[in-house]
Amino acid sequence: MAGRKRVTHRDVANLAGVSNAVVSYVMNNGPRPTSPEVRERVLRAIAELDYHPSALARSLSAQRTLTIGYIASDYYPMLVFSSPYSSGILTGLVTETKAQGYYLMVYPIGVDEDLSQLQVLLRSGRLDGVVVRLVQESPVTDPLLELIASVGIPCICIEQSGHPRFNFCALTFDDLGGAYKATAYLIERGHQRIAHLQGDLRYASARLRRDGFRQALSDAGLPYDEALILGSTWETKDAVEATRQLLTLDTPPTAIFAANDNFAFSAIETLQKHGLHVPEDMAVIGFDDIPLAKEMTPALTSVRIPLLELGQRAASMVLGLIDATNATECHSEALPLELIHRDTA
Repeated sequence: MAGRKRVTHRDVANLAGVSNAVVSYVMNNGPRPTSPEVRERVLRAIAELDYHPSALARSLSAQRTLTIGYIASDYYPMLVFSSPYSSGILTGLVTETKAQGYYLMVYPIGVDEDLSQLQVLLRSGRLDGVVVRLVQESPVTDPLLELIASVGIPCICIEQSGHPRFNFCALTFDDLGGAYKATAYLIERGHQRIAHLQGDLRYASARLRRDGFRQALSDAGLPYDEALILGSTWETKDAVEATRQLLTLDTPPTAIFAANDNFAFSAIETLQKHGLHVPEDMAVIGFDDIPLAKEMTPALTSVRIPLLELGQRAASMVLGLIDATNATECHSEALPLELIHRDTA
């Protein structure tokens, strides 16, 4: 059976007895007015023919593709599709772009990956703007941002800022301050021997969370004990091994500050397997506050990154740049982090 022939703009005009331009005026509410009688004829023809305008034709007319790119630059880029952390950002991006009539293209890319394929995409004209997740700082991020700048496409950086010479907006949060807040809370609760399960130090977030932990200890006059700082990757198995190692110390810690929630979950499970109770025997605080944190037993105390808001705000910012007629400068924002008090600390 042959497929149904696509109804065109001209078919509507012929049935309504008007020009192609008048059909456009009715569908777009301008730029020229039409009489109520003509408008009714055009709308009746559209309904009768079940006409749906070509997205390609409309994008060519508006010189927009209505598509935003999300470039997820990471050492493990494919985690963008499976990580609870990334899913929060993606949900925010999709929610906002969809509400504004835009589509989202997700493009994972490794930090050290060749940029030639991305260059083809950016120069193809398929994207109206991009949101770029950066896990590193300049100069590591310079080649990627240099490419985006050379295309002249609106860009928002999230998590980390780019070098100021690119003049790209940034939406960030205070990793160091969040870690400081979590550690200071443990100190206020009377803990003096606090361990830190750190992440992959190639990531700026891991380094900043370690530094915030260290600063809180220093400000409280507590020593920074290297034996209590463990971890070198974001693998949860490393958090399990690190927790086991902490328990073998002559003087184990009484609290753990984990660089992310998955580390905290692994630490709690390991402690429970060793017959310890959280927080009675060992307090634990995580970082990110992914949805599972409040569903765990006991529910996890964690530093909340507003991931949904991060995605929504980034999408709103890049759409604002697309709509701006003379946006030459961009401002940056830092989202506040909050320590969510639950049952583990």
